[in-house]
Amino acid sequence: GEGTIAADAVVCTIDLPTAYEWLLPELKLPRAVRGIGGRLGGDYSPSCVVWHVGVKGLPQGKAHHNIHFGHEWAGAFEDLMKRGTLMRDPSRLVTIHSLDDDEAAPEGDSTLYVLEPTPNLDVGRIDWKAEREPMKERLMEFLEGAGYPTDVVVDELVTPLDWHEQGMAAGTPFALAHTFAQTGPFRAANVDKRVPGLVFAGSGTVPGVGVPMVLPSGRLAAERVNQLLR
Repeated sequence: GEGTIAADAVVCTIDLPTAYEWLLPELKLPRAVRGIGGRLGGDYSPSCVVWHVGVKGLPQGKAHHNIHFGHEWAGAFEDLMKRGTLMRDPSRLVTIHSLDDDEAAPEGDSTLYVLEPTPNLDVGRIDWKAEREPMKERLMEFLEGAGYPTDVVVDELVTPLDWHEQGMAAGTPFALAHTFAQTGPFRAANVDKRVPGLVFAGSGTVPGVGVPMVLPSGRLAAERVNQLLR
C-alpha cells in the first residue's frame, strides 16, 4: 500500500538503470549507464528466451544441466551481437529441475526449461509478439531431436519483452556487458552521494554479472550499510 517508512538505509536490488527510472526519475543516470542526453546508455549483455515446460515422462541419460553446443560459432555470435537476429546455429541449455527435486513434478513426470541466447532489445530486430509461437515450435523440435520428453502439460515462454516488463534494462536478465570499461571498479557504483542511505546490489552494479559476482555485490552492499549505521 501507499505510505512512507523511515529507514537509516535502504538496499535496492532491482536492475540499476530501472531503479533510477522508476524510483529516482529526477536524477541523471550515473555515467556508466548514461548515453546521449542522459538517456539509457552502456553496452548490455545479450538476452535469452527461456521455455519452462512440465512434461509427462522421464528423461533418459540426461543430467541436471545439459549444454547443446552449436557448430557455427562465428556466425551465430555475429547474429547475436551485431545483426540483432536469432542465432543461425544456436547453443542451448536444458535444465531438468525434477531430477534433483522430487517436489518439482508429479511422480513419473518432469519439469525442465530450455534456454536459448537472443539479442537484447537494444540491438535486436525481432518482433517478439510475432515470434513467440514460432520460437516454441523450434524449441519443441529441438527437444524432440535431443531425446527429451515432450508431452507438454503446462508451459510458459519468457522472452526479452517479458524481461523488459519485469524491469530489466534492454530486455536482458544479464545487465551491463562484461566489457573492460563496465567491469569491477568501472561499473556503476553501489551508492550515489545524491541519495544518502541508498545502496544498490545486484548484477547492474559492482563488481559484475553472474552468481560469482552478484554474491560479492551483496557483501559489498552489507558493508556499505554497516558504514551508514555506525
